[in-house]
Amino acid sequence: MNPKRILIGLIAAFVVISATDYIIHQVLLGSTYEPGIGTIWRQDIPMSGILISELLLALAFTMLWARISLGGAGIQCAIALGVFMGIAHIAYDVMHHAVQPIPEGLLIKWIIFGFIQSVLVGLVLFVVNKPTKPAPDISGN
Repeated sequence: MNPKRILIGLIAAFVVISATDYIIHQVLLGSTYEPGIGTIWRQDIPMSGILISELLLALAFTMLWARISLGGAGIQCAIALGVFMGIAHIAYDVMHHAVQPIPEGLLIKWIIFGFIQSVLVGLVLFVVNKPTKPAPDISGN
C-alpha cells in the first residue's frame, strides 16, 4: 500500500472514529453520563487528548489494514480486523469498569457501541483502500 492510500485510510478512519465517538458519547449516552457518574469525569475535558487518542486509534487500524491488505484481503478480513480491534476495545472497557465506579449498564453499552464502531472502521478501511490483489482462496478446495 502506498503512502497516499495510507493517508487517505488514516483520514477516513479518523473521521469515522471521531463521528461515531460523538454519536455514541454525546448523542446516545450523553444523558447517561450526567446523573449517575458525572463526578468521576473531568469537568473540563481536554479535546486535544480526545483527538489524539482518536488519531492513535485510527493510525493503529490503518497500519494494521495496510499490512493485512498487502497479501490480498477480502471483506471478511476487514470485518475480522474490526472484530479483533473490538475485542481490544472491550478489554479496555472492562478494565475501566474494574478500576472506576462505572455502572454495569453503561459498561454493556460501551461494549456494544465500541464493538460496532470497530467493525465499521474495518469496513470503511476496506472500502477506501481495497486490496490491489485478490483475496487468497482459503476454502481448501
